[in-house]
Amino acid sequence: MAKISQESVERVKAVTLVDLAQALGLPTKRVGKQLFIPCPNPSHNESKLDTCCIEINKNIFNCFQCADVKGNNAISLYSWHQFGQREGKFKESVLGVAQLMGIEVRDDLGAIMKPGSNTYKPSVKIISQEQELVPQPIQVVDKFYRALLQLCPLRQEHVDELMVKRRYSVEEINLYMFRSVPSLEEWINIYMHLKSLNYSFERIPGLSQIFQPDFFESIIPRELGEVGIFTDSNGKKHNGHWFYVLSVSKGYFIPVFNEDGLIVRLRVRRNSGDPKYVWFSSTHNIEIENTITKARRNGVSSGAPITIEIPPKYLKGWQRGINVTNVFQTRTLLITEGEHKAKISAKTFNVFAAGLPGVGNFNEILNLIPKWNVQKLIIAYDMDTFQRSDNSSESVKKQATLMEIVNRFANEVAKLGVDSVIWTWNLNDGKGLDDLVHNRKLPIEFNLKTKRQRAVTLDTVHSL
Repeated sequence: MAKISQESVERVKAVTLVDLAQALGLPTKRVGKQLFIPCPNPSHNESKLDTCCIEINKNIFNCFQCADVKGNNAISLYSWHQFGQREGKFKESVLGVAQLMGIEVRDDLGAIMKPGSNTYKPSVKIISQEQELVPQPIQVVDKFYRALLQLCPLRQEHVDELMVKRRYSVEEINLYMFRSVPSLEEWINIYMHLKSLNYSFERIPGLSQIFQPDFFESIIPRELGEVGIFTDSNGKKHNGHWFYVLSVSKGYFIPVFNEDGLIVRLRVRRNSGDPKYVWFSSTHNIEIENTITKARRNGVSSGAPITIEIPPKYLKGWQRGINVTNVFQTRTLLITEGEHKAKISAKTFNVFAAGLPGVGNFNEILNLIPKWNVQKLIIAYDMDTFQRSDNSSESVKKQATLMEIVNRFANEVAKLGVDSVIWTWNLNDGKGLDDLVHNRKLPIEFNLKTKRQRAVTLDTVHSL
């Protein structure tokens, strides 16, 4: 049987994920440079548009809960959506995408397999891997973020949220360096100060340059910018300046620490909107963007790193560049979701904790467990992972998917010779571990190896 010609395959691969999502009739939600869609994994079946997203200009998709659901072309997204798998349906997926987009497909002998056109043009421009910029070294990023946070305000609304809802003390707020995202006027003053101290803004995640023509009246002093020329979509050249701006406007920063106590990235808790948490991330698109208002220069992606947390009393003495194994006992590791839960868990249970950016994003932690000599791993995900809020088919499928991820995580940890336990509690007592402890209750520990369970006490956290 003749194969699909490589030329036809490449033509179908050129279909952008955004165009395919629209052709499939998927509900979408645009958040910055991301387009959220329902997860195409049929066993996930999550109706909320908050776990699977398309990075529009990079043309990649990824589900934060289903570790295997990801890809970088329309063929892989179609295969997941239509057949519930990433591989094994290549030919059918190529023909399916071509059918949706009206693209001609020929076999390697030149015969037409599906009639159509060869004139498809993507609706968005794609940044190739070669065009992406590399972030500054972690040490440079850490130094910049610390200087930035020291100059940022802390608004009363955020103090109230941190102290009342999260129950952080004033000392802990300062230790964790929570700070409000500055307004444009506040940013200009910070910009001027950091520039006077010769800080480099280039390739710091969350910062990028925008172009403002000289005829544009701006509150940003021109002396802060870099002189440049921008050529628009009509070929007209504009004289102007490039200014650094922040990728977010309202919310507060949550520093993300690595195992050496360095701030590697910033997370932002937004004042409103969905999703509530976004990465302080930026882009560089001037090779493909000729619309002045959309052009960005010298920005880089934040990625989605894990955060490393230890109890506040030890955090005080954690010097930058010193590995966590030299500061705190790492034989017991508690895994949870997100930065706040990791901080609160580390404090409450006097334990080494890591916050994952999503339940399925555990590959990075697998590489670190042997280095830390972990002997007991505690999985303390939100309770909707293990319990259903109702008996709807959606809830059943969601729980099954999350449990499959937990089991896969535990199996990978077992291969490293580490014992795993799961902490569970009544969903009515709180969705997350932070909610549970704030309600003055403790979880039940289920040992995956012995199948035994026991009530957790502060004295038994580190024992099996």
